[in-house]
Amino acid sequence: AVAMLTGCAKSDVVDSEINKEGNLIGFSTYKNISRGNPVDDNSEFLTKGNTFGVTAFINTEGVTSPYMGITTEGIEIISDGTKWTYANTSDQAYWPTKDETLDFYAYAPYNHPSITTKTFDKANGLTLEYTVPAEEAKQVDLMYASALEQTKPTDKNSVTMPFKHALTQVHFAIGTSATNLYVDVAANGIQIHNLKNAGTLTTVTGLETDIWTGLTGSATYTVTSEAVNEAGYKVENNAQTFTAIGTANQALMLLPQSLAIVTEADGNNLETGNYLTINCKIYQKLADNTKIYLYGSASEYALVTVGISGEWKKNQKITYNLNIGATAGVLDPIEFETSVETWSPVEGDT
Repeated sequence: AVAMLTGCAKSDVVDSEINKEGNLIGFSTYKNISRGNPVDDNSEFLTKGNTFGVTAFINTEGVTSPYMGITTEGIEIISDGTKWTYANTSDQAYWPTKDETLDFYAYAPYNHPSITTKTFDKANGLTLEYTVPAEEAKQVDLMYASALEQTKPTDKNSVTMPFKHALTQVHFAIGTSATNLYVDVAANGIQIHNLKNAGTLTTVTGLETDIWTGLTGSATYTVTSEAVNEAGYKVENNAQTFTAIGTANQALMLLPQSLAIVTEADGNNLETGNYLTINCKIYQKLADNTKIYLYGSASEYALVTVGISGEWKKNQKITYNLNIGATAGVLDPIEFETSVETWSPVEGDT
């Protein structure tokens, strides 16, 4: 498997201004644009009903209690489709009036069951404990943001929260290395095995790096996809291309982690490493389009095991291009050795 690691584009999108009147603290947001699910850009983040939670601390010496929200839960901020507002008016907070500054910490989505614990601390920022749901359909684009030493802007009331992606989104594509080699993949036919699925995200005030620690678990995840038929060798613009498994809006949203390849890819010693199982049919086509099956048959798929490795990081969109025929351990290409007949010396007749 060839891993094509591409970081998300870092264009910023800012929503329309809100709450210009009075001293009520309002919110605007932006985030790194991503092609993964469920959030593509800030306009999509602003879809009506989307939420995030936020807590703030006042930078007054000796005051450690939150200025808004509590130490275990942010207040709920909800989108009405065009702007962010307080889900409950009783949670409204106001800008300090004596030159104090505020530190804001936020996470999204609000009150999702996969965020098992939230801790807000004036000295240490935001800590989230998170468990990745077993089903792709229930996985979310976990995001977080901080805005430190904020005062009321002169021309508006809102503080901009720059949301970052906490997870890695993973996609798959497939093709073959030979023009007469083809592969069919069953619906929901790819699984990835032995992944860590729970951990703690810590954001430390004043540090650039936000880190995941305490990763645990050993989970298997299934890629949601329709069946793929006759994926083969394709070249566009002098580069090999691959057929996508699923769509751009279907992605596994998984914990950043280090992957270790299995010691063998033939079904042995699989409990200690990371690997894929691909439910597929692999075949060659003859000149008359007759299919000669190498894995599976006309009526049945077969499981192929492929070891994977690499380093997953936050805010990465990773696509594994599965190149059947070039992937070690899947097919054995026909190779050639030669021998040359020795000349037999013969005396000519005279």
